[in-house]
Amino acid sequence: MATFLRCLFGPQLLRLNLRPGLVTDYQAVTAERWGDTVITSVSVAARILLYASPIVFPWALRQGWITLTGDGALYVSKFLTGIGIVVAGALLLRTLGRVSNPAYTQFINVLSNATKDYTAASKRLISQYDFHFSAWPVDWDVRQQTGDQSKPLMYLSSTESNSLTKLPMDMLAWMLTHSFGISLVYPGSMALMKMLVEKPLIEGRTKLMLEQGGERFKVGTRDGNMIDTMFVDQRAKNSGSTLVICCEGNAGFYEIGIMATPITCGYSVLGWNHPGFYGSTGTPYPAQETRAVDAVMQFAINKLGFKVENIVVAGWSIGGYTSSWVAMNYPDIKGLVLDATFDDLLPLAVPRMPASMSGLVTRAVRNYINLNVGEQLSKYTGPVRLVRRAMDEMICTSEGELWSNRGNNLLISILTTRFPTLITPLALDTVTTLLYTPGALDMFEDKEMDEKFAEFVRENGNGSLERVGENLTEEEKGRMLSYLATRFMTDLNSSHCTPLPPHKFILPWDPSVESEFVTVDTNKEEEEKDEEPGE
Repeated sequence: MATFLRCLFGPQLLRLNLRPGLVTDYQAVTAERWGDTVITSVSVAARILLYASPIVFPWALRQGWITLTGDGALYVSKFLTGIGIVVAGALLLRTLGRVSNPAYTQFINVLSNATKDYTAASKRLISQYDFHFSAWPVDWDVRQQTGDQSKPLMYLSSTESNSLTKLPMDMLAWMLTHSFGISLVYPGSMALMKMLVEKPLIEGRTKLMLEQGGERFKVGTRDGNMIDTMFVDQRAKNSGSTLVICCEGNAGFYEIGIMATPITCGYSVLGWNHPGFYGSTGTPYPAQETRAVDAVMQFAINKLGFKVENIVVAGWSIGGYTSSWVAMNYPDIKGLVLDATFDDLLPLAVPRMPASMSGLVTRAVRNYINLNVGEQLSKYTGPVRLVRRAMDEMICTSEGELWSNRGNNLLISILTTRFPTLITPLALDTVTTLLYTPGALDMFEDKEMDEKFAEFVRENGNGSLERVGENLTEEEKGRMLSYLATRFMTDLNSSHCTPLPPHKFILPWDPSVESEFVTVDTNKEEEEKDEEPGE
């Protein structure tokens, strides 16, 4: 009976024998396979109904199908009863199939033992299986830790309101966001997306574990969500003492996302999935997003043992929101790398919806999905590296036009905040001309401004950069601003989703460190060596 109950409530098994050369996909017997098919079909239908609810429910009400009295109530009760009977039968069929399958019963016994006594040894045993992450024991929970209490966490604006306002437009904005709006912003949270990409995710996860020595962890957040994470420890390598925390895009998963690039570069890497993405629970509203990344950060510090100053946070696309939030709240991190990231969601959201809905979309974004990357970044003064995709089709307001790339706006925001004495209309015209010209960032070179800036840092320190333009002419301010733009931004001639090449993963520029180095004329050095006797 105990085995029957464990198989009834047990998770879906995907793979077993996760060891080099022995990996095999789990083969379900016919009964389990049919039962899973029915349950999945009902789940998908329910999800589609939820996404279409703003259209379906008003129509059903007009037809009289959804009422609390009369034929409508009878129809609904019969329908729900029928669905319940079908699901119950499918569950029984699936359970009988699992009980008759030795591979599943062996797995469920290993999982049961690990749940009762979760140790390093029992974790090694369950790590030989790939199964639905909901059943994975919790490895670390931020609610059970004291964490970094040096200062309270910062939130620049309210995210999800706890109560509806009286204004009809705000009510509609709430409905838009909580029905299908959040899925449009984060399509990776859709159940249909998870089904479509499950096979690549399994392959990617297996590769990370077997080829890179990755270890999977379940991390609990302050609001009770469980975050699926993967840690690749390369501290035995030269660059491995630096940890790169990867924040994925709106349809990105750590299994097939941006982790590959810093791993190739030799860094230790910690990837995680957004709330509601595959193994992670929750929904990717801003409040849940920030609590998730905060838990991941605390996990890296308190469980994995990395110091804050040895952590680089990398965000791709919409991952720039959580990345900039971490930078704002942990200003001592080693640096921030933002790839194909925008400054604000609203300018990108409004053009992609019908013009008649612009007011509604504005309220929905500002009240419930306010991804204000630029505003958060203005509160962080540490090293930053921006990677702009020259052919980015996602964060441009005008397709194919470099000037409309919102990465430009993010860079201008950084320059304006950090170097206010350089900001004049003429200087801004100079730097925007540089940014809007294809290939100009890579070709730009101004040794005079390089030397002036290094001299200023040596004489005044890194804490006085806002004064760097005090003694410069109007023309020099434009040149200095252009020079600084090249130090903060790297150009990449690719589209939005092209993987970042390892040679383009460059740690952020730190002017205080660079100013300590002296430029050496290598040609002169070689001539002096040739003149030495005995050579």
